[in-house]
Formats: sequence, C-alpha cells, structure tokens
Amino acid sequence: MCGCNIWPEEVEVTNTFEDPVVIEASQPRAAVSGRNYFLTTQRQLVANNASLFLQITNPVGSGRTLHMGRIAGTSNSNLIITFNRNGSFAAAGTSILPVNANFASTNTSLATVKFINQVADPTVGGAIFQDIVQLATGGVIAIEYEGDIVMPPGTTFVIRTLNNSGGNNIISIDLSFWETTL
Repeated sequence: MCGCNIWPEEVEVTNTFEDPVVIEASQPRAAVSGRNYFLTTQRQLVANNASLFLQITNPVGSGRTLHMGRIAGTSNSNLIITFNRNGSFAAAGTSILPVNANFASTNTSLATVKFINQVADPTVGGAIFQDIVQLATGGVIAIEYEGDIVMPPGTTFVIRTLNNSGGNNIISIDLSFWETTL
C-alpha cells in the first residue's frame, strides 16, 4: 500500500489498536515508494541587487500532482525570498534534474526545473503569495510546507532570492517535493 495520497490531516488505521493510533506522514511514505525528490541550484555567486530564480513546472497532462515539502534559501547575508504561484520565465536557464530520495528507486520526476541568475526579473504573471526577509546575519531560511503547496498538472512555481547584501553573495535554493497520481 503506497499511502501517498493520504493528506496529513487524514489517517488510515491499519491495526486493531484504538490507542495510540499509528499514522505516517505523506512525504516519508512517498520516499519509500520512490516518489519523493530533492533539487538544488547548488551554490551560486549572485551580484548585489541580482536574483537567483528557480522555476518548477508540473507539465500539462503529467498525470501527477506535486506537493511541496521543504523550501530552503541559503545565503551569507541579507536575502529576500519571494514565492510566485503560476508565474514563469521564458529564459532557458540552467536545467535541474530532481534527484529521487530513495536510492534504490529508478523512478524519475515528471517535473521540469530550471534556474537563472540575473539582475532583471524575468518572471511574468502569477501571484506572489509569500515574501520572506532573511536576517542580516545570513544562514538558512527553511520553510516546512509538508504538502501545503499543491501543484496540479499545468502549473508553475517560481522562487526568487534577491541579494540585498550590498555586495556579492553566495546563494542556493533547495526544494523537496513528492508526486502523487491523479
């Protein structure tokens, strides 16, 4: 039994005990099933007032839904992270191949992912739904969504990390997500 389509607030009791009820989170279950993926831009040198943009797309007709697990932005200092629902950028960028979290699985993600490092904002359309400012001391901004961001086929998600440090900055964007079938 996969259990990948079980939402965190729904539980399926698989034993005869009434207390305690044994439940399992969706993302670890997806990892066991070979449907949990990680991706990273790796470390990128970003000029002052430039941005690192990451776009993940669930193609039309994929037959899968993407569920965002954890999004992390990392820099030396002064980073602004913006999330854009259904925005996109036409620039080719650098492709990223999502890596399966299950080392024994040969499954591959149907998502397409790319990033670009530049000053001008190439994002077109969409709706900004979160804007996060990192402390001047730098470090990791990690947001645990646990599947709260759901991307059906034909949707995109753009993450923008703006270097606001006053100089060059080393920035990375890391993301985990899992796929369920429709």
